Amino acid sequence: MGESRHEESALICRKIVEECLRKFEILECCSKNAKLYDSTGTYSMANLLHQKSMGLRSVLVELAANPKHLASVTSLSTLGSCMSCVESASGEERIYYDRFEYLDRCKKIQSLAKRLELLQYQCHEYNHKLHEESQIEMAKQRFVMLWESARKEQLRESISLRVQDLQKEQTIVDRSRANAFQAALTIDQYYDWKLANTEQTIEDWMTRFDREKEEQDARFQKARATEKYWNELLQLYEQQAQEILDLEKVLQRWEAEAEFKEYCHRMATRLQAWWRGVMVRKGYGRFGTSGRNKGKKSKNKEKK
Repeated sequence: MGESRHEESALICRKIVEECLRKFEILECCSKNAKLYDSTGTYSMANLLHQKSMGLRSVLVELAANPKHLASVTSLSTLGSCMSCVESASGEERIYYDRFEYLDRCKKIQSLAKRLELLQYQCHEYNHKLHEESQIEMAKQRFVMLWESARKEQLRESISLRVQDLQKEQTIVDRSRANAFQAALTIDQYYDWKLANTEQTIEDWMTRFDREKEEQDARFQKARATEKYWNELLQLYEQQAQEILDLEKVLQRWEAEAEFKEYCHRMATRLQAWWRGVMVRKGYGRFGTSGRNKGKKSKNKEKK
């Protein structure tokens, strides 16, 4: 019982020394320790930390070599001999771990042992609680795995259905694209044919235009010649009409003169007849008595 207690105390001391050594090593990492000195200027903080670290390492070596040194009082001198010494300002050597400090540390070790038991109990409780939580977490993980597998299967099925739909859509799109290409090719062929037909129609109309233009030019020339001929005929007609009018005027004058001459001749004849009648009735001239008898005799002779 006593040996187990000494071993437990030695283990606790070793843990405490290792923890102190770890903290000293952390403090030694600071680069400003070499510039920090005590009030007398004898040693710096870096030297002090180095000496204490060396002392703690020697304590660890002593604990590893003699784990039962805590049971005897003489071990204090052994531990004290393992500690490094530093000369003070007066030239005396100073042992950093003395008896009173060792007793204080033993009390601290006992309190830490009780605290360790409490921590072990709390650790057991925490382990039990963690075991329950781990069981719950494992159940959650199994549920999540089953749910994930079902979700993956559902997702795989939905993806396969989506792929089938996309394949159908791709087939429809390919068919539509092929129909569009065929329609575009047909439209291009129709445009080419329509363009050639339109060009041929334009060429035919241009040929017809040229031909009809020549015909129209010939017809226009003929019409102009006809118009010129008709103008000449019109001028000739007007000239002849003017001549006819002049001739009609001359003819009217001649007729008037002829009528006047005829009238004069008729009047003269009537005057002659009247005068002859007067001469006959009155017996003037050759129509007298002597002349009348001579006339009868001559007529009778002619009858005979």
